[in-house]
Amino acid sequence: MTSTERPDPADDDKFAEFHWTYVSAMVDEWDRPYTSRELRVDLQDDAGYMHQIGLLARNDDGTPVGVGIVEIPLKDNLRLAYINVHILQPHRRQGHGRALVDAIVGVAREYDRTALFAEARWDVGEENTGNTAFAEAMGFELDLVDAHRVLDLPANLPEAPVRDGYTLHTWRGPCPEEWIDQYANLLSVIVQEAPSGEFPLENEFFDAARVRSDEELVAKRGRVMQVSVALSPEGELAGHTQLSFPEAGQPDVFQWDTLVLRAHRGHGLGLSLKVHAMDASKDLLEGRKVIHTYNAVSNGPMIAVNELMGFRLVAYSGEYIREL
Repeated sequence: MTSTERPDPADDDKFAEFHWTYVSAMVDEWDRPYTSRELRVDLQDDAGYMHQIGLLARNDDGTPVGVGIVEIPLKDNLRLAYINVHILQPHRRQGHGRALVDAIVGVAREYDRTALFAEARWDVGEENTGNTAFAEAMGFELDLVDAHRVLDLPANLPEAPVRDGYTLHTWRGPCPEEWIDQYANLLSVIVQEAPSGEFPLENEFFDAARVRSDEELVAKRGRVMQVSVALSPEGELAGHTQLSFPEAGQPDVFQWDTLVLRAHRGHGLGLSLKVHAMDASKDLLEGRKVIHTYNAVSNGPMIAVNELMGFRLVAYSGEYIREL
């Protein structure tokens, strides 16, 4: 029989056990677990935009066998709970995952959620993996497939000068005050501007206060966020790209949002932004091994940009929905 509990992230011993189980369960080649600092900060965040809850599963003798993480958005997508389930390899196929999902459903219902959003990954060339089979057995239906690509470092980048009167700018840390409202808009519209599945995801809520809150959260995690933006000839933000750098000593870099607004496409800004961002982050890239990026498989223009830069396909991630 499986029991589940909600460890207090403020309790050092309980959180250490939770994080050890989480990291130990993520053994696939391209799994990249959050550090102890990052995960703890997220579970303790009370800014009012996203509430996260951790669950620890134990078997009959009290041994930790897996973890679940539930993310409850508080300003948008109020139907949804975003979930992750990770089971230690020796304890898989014994019902622990099902018990964790049942416990997660209970958490979701506490917050009046009516749908769960989960991801299941598989390597290139794989089909019907344990991850996807488990998701489907739990009643989840595939809604969208994302491609996971990586760029090995150091990289030889193509020339991509900005053109047509646009200019590129970069910052680390706080967004310049003169652009913060426009930047909040860029962050909020990616759902409607990028390919998505059939489930009616809402734009994520962003305003200037949310931008500042998230900047503080990134700093607490020990990460550096570098943002590069394209400014139109009229002085408006036309697009942006983010590079997220975990704590020093970590080999990975993460390409987060990249978006060019529809009215400004056709000027090569996607490639120019990404190449510019890497040129501007040479000091932060020193000693790193790989950059990760994810795109919907239907996002041909952005995939073409990534491949031109040298990104290679390593895995897929399915976005799954379960109605409650």
